[in-house]
Amino acid sequence: MHHYLTALCLSLLLGAADLLAAESGTGQAYTVSSPPQVSITWLGGPTMLLEFNGFRLLTDPMLGSGEHAFIMGDPNEPFDLKHGPNIKEHARLTALPETDLSQLDLLLLSHAHEDHFDQQAQSQLDKGLSLLVPEHDLGALRAKGFTAAQSLAWQQSLEYQAGAGQIRITAVAAHHSADPAMDALLGAGNGYWLEFSQGNWSKRLYWTGDTMPVSDVLTQVQTLTQQRGPLDILVPHLGRVGTPGPLGQISMGASDVVDMARALQPAHLLPIHHSSYALYLEPISVLTEASTGEDYQLDLPQEGVTLHY
Repeated sequence: MHHYLTALCLSLLLGAADLLAAESGTGQAYTVSSPPQVSITWLGGPTMLLEFNGFRLLTDPMLGSGEHAFIMGDPNEPFDLKHGPNIKEHARLTALPETDLSQLDLLLLSHAHEDHFDQQAQSQLDKGLSLLVPEHDLGALRAKGFTAAQSLAWQQSLEYQAGAGQIRITAVAAHHSADPAMDALLGAGNGYWLEFSQGNWSKRLYWTGDTMPVSDVLTQVQTLTQQRGPLDILVPHLGRVGTPGPLGQISMGASDVVDMARALQPAHLLPIHHSSYALYLEPISVLTEASTGEDYQLDLPQEGVTLHY
């Protein structure tokens, strides 16, 4: 009896294996593949590493550290607009996470101010790396030796192959200031709508860059949600930079982000451009408090922690 039961169990197991192989049509056991996912690692400030099907995309690289992280004028200090701000060293307040940036497929820039593309990054990154930038910054970046820099105008799109999937990137207007005169002085930047897709699966992310939630920005993104589907992840820049200086406010604060989220209705809110540098004036706790009762899920990872969507 014992041998009979053993043989019967073995026969049932072999029969199940044959059935799985027949269903797959390959002679191999059928396995259900896991759905695709987008991985996002916030490295501090405006810098994120996004990975999808092996494609690795880095945003606004800030790679300096310590008290002398980068050199730039200080928009938070009083200065004469005719002569420009005081050029000084700016401190990073948090540790730069250890991350392998040797194999990148694309560098995506919202704009080329030194608090978004610092001296260390300009020196360290491969000059032949594919670089997608606003039209305003293309000439300066090519002059710095980035030979593969390419501009993307507002509402234009490019598509990249990522394994069995695709990444479609659309440039969106970004306005540093709600004051047209100050906005023109600071130069035109880009936000980006990124759509990650494979088969019937997709995720849509809007990275704002340094912008205020003015009408043409919201209109462009709302049009994309109508054309491409609802927004999964909103990635805004905070910090309320410039508030006491002569330029006025040149990055969003918590109230601006909540207004933008109400207009765009994302499922997730992943704020960046806060906490990492002394340049940022408003603490992230203000957004945490302002998000109470809102419809989105607020995701607040520590620097170097990877989220999966």
